[in-house]
Order: sequence, then C-alpha cells, then structure tokens
Amino acid sequence: MTMALPPGLVDRIPALTAKRNAASQYGPIGINFSATGIRLVQFCKRANKLELSASALIPVSDRQRASPKLVRSLLKKHLRKHGFVGHEVVTCLPPDDVKIMMISYLHKAGKQDEEQIVQRIAERIDDDINDYVIDFIMVRPQAKDGQERSVLVAMAPRDRVLDFLEHLRKSGLTVKLLEIESTAIRRLVLVRHGHDHNANVMTVSIGKTQTYITVLSGRRLIYERDIDFGEQQLIELLRKELELDEHEVRTLLVRDDSQAVQRSGEDEDNISVTDALYSVVKPLFMVLVKDINRAQVYAASETRGMPVEHVYLTNLVATWRGIENFVDSVIDVPVSVLVPFAGFDNPKSLNTDVDPRGALVAGMALHGMTEAG
Repeated sequence: MTMALPPGLVDRIPALTAKRNAASQYGPIGINFSATGIRLVQFCKRANKLELSASALIPVSDRQRASPKLVRSLLKKHLRKHGFVGHEVVTCLPPDDVKIMMISYLHKAGKQDEEQIVQRIAERIDDDINDYVIDFIMVRPQAKDGQERSVLVAMAPRDRVLDFLEHLRKSGLTVKLLEIESTAIRRLVLVRHGHDHNANVMTVSIGKTQTYITVLSGRRLIYERDIDFGEQQLIELLRKELELDEHEVRTLLVRDDSQAVQRSGEDEDNISVTDALYSVVKPLFMVLVKDINRAQVYAASETRGMPVEHVYLTNLVATWRGIENFVDSVIDVPVSVLVPFAGFDNPKSLNTDVDPRGALVAGMALHGMTEAG
C-alpha cells in the first residue's frame, strides 16, 4: 500500500530545500597528496559564520597513489564516510614540480604589467617560457609610474601540470583552482587574525629542501622569499652527529599524533632530549634565523617601522617537538605553530589528524569563503 504525500507538503518541498541550501554554503574541498596520505578539508558557512564541515586523512600506498582508479575508489568511500559535499577541489602541485621566484620591475603608465613580468621571467630561465604554466601574485600592488613593483611568481612545466590535472580528473575530482602554497597559508592566517587587523605577521614554511618566508601587513603580502634550507639538511646533520639512521632521528624529533602543539604536554625526559637535539642543529639553523631577521627589517622599512607581531611555523619542521620554543629562543618575536583548525566551530568534524601540515589544506579549502578570496 502506498501512501500519498499531502498536497500542501509536496508544494512546500522545493521551498524547504532551497532554504536549507541557502542556510549552508559549502566551500570547495581542499585536497593535498603528501607522503603521509591524502588530506582533505571542507568548510561551510552557516548564518555567515565559518564552520569546519569535514576533514580526513586517508592513508595511501604508492601503488594506490599511482592509480587513478584506486584513488577514485578511496575518495568515493571517504568523501561519503566523512560527510564531504560535492567533488570540486582546490589543490596544489607537488613541491618538486613548482618553482617560486620573486620578480621586480619598474611600473610604467600605459604599459601592461603582465608584459614586463613575462619578459623578466624569460630572462631568468634557460628554457622556453611557453613550456611553463605561470601564475603570479602582486607583492607591492600600489606603485606610481617609474616605481618598482614586485611579484611572487609560481611556474611549473606545462606537461607536469596537464598530467596532474588529468590524474585528478580520472580520480573523479573537478579542479576549481591550482593553488600557490603561500596564498593558501595567507588565507588561513587572515581568518585567524581577522580581516581588520593591520599588524605584520610572518609565516615560515620549512619543507624538505626549501623554506618560504612570507610577511603579511594586514591583508597585503609585502615579502616572500624562498631559501635553500630544509628538513633534509637538519636530519642529515643529526644523523651524522648522533650516529643514528633517519628513522631513529625522526622518532626522536617528530611529535606523536596524540601530542598537543605545546611544550606543557611533554615530560621532563622528552624536554631534555629535545633540547639536546636542538643544541646540535642550532648553528645550522642560525643560517635561517639570519633570513628571518632580514625579513623583519624589510617589513619594518615597508610599514614605517611597524615590527613583525608574530611568527607562524608550518610544514615539515613544524611537526617537530618543541620547535616553536626553540625558534622563539633565537628570535625576538613570539612564535607558534600554525594549527590548522584552531578557532573554527564544529570540532566534531575534526578527525585525529592535527598535523601542522594540514594548514596548507585548510587554507586551500577556505578559497571563496573569506574576504581574501
């Protein structure tokens, strides 16, 4: 026996559905393929308030990672399991495929800036510029005729970009945007501080072989520099000095998933071991500190003496035990690890992954959900 719905309810269903959709605006899914797995994050807006909608860390083998069919199956299962909405994603290319550079040029009235940017890039590379996909962000967007402008340029081989996009398409995803790492991190920092703040804030992203130092003055990106310095150098130094293999060094350094990003949660033995490890890497780390100090001086010169208010650490080295305390001890600015989901509502959507590397994915997932774009 089939029961008919009341006519009045049938008439109201479209309006109820539209009201529900209007009440919950879902952003794209931030997704990143890393050595530890596939990270996914999604936010939504309810009553104009940002909430964490869903998050997941999917373990993945090299065999699965290489197969779009297997990735598609994994994503289908976990997107449904964790409550993600849609298949539109914001992501970024693997770091090894992307070259970041700063370009300076003289702004000339009546001449397209893009022409000068392309010309300056072509002068900096040996290959044919047509073989690359190029994106850029203005670092000094306000300049008068004859004044210098700076742009942050990201470029990747065209064939790598097309292969990456095709892999994602075959995995069942629709790519809304290929992101630049510093843009995603900037977006997360702006949400953390609020769009009305005017302070100088620095982010230090220490990856495998490269470190990116970024300074924001309010909503403006005023400084970006990449440095040949990374976790690999630090691990190698510790490995040689302590006569340990890489796995043993990482076991001593990297926080457990259960550890909070704060020193107060560590016992005295762990603190003693951590301090000993940092005493070994400190001379090498001071090379990076010099670049951090240069960025502070530059920021002050660009903002009429305004100092950097806070330094956020992200990426690989941000996962080390006590790293924020160590960096805080060698520079004169408060330091903390950029925790991806701190301050967002709906903590029930947060899985057990609190790795600082999730900051990049959170920033990507915020695309289109904030005033920063």
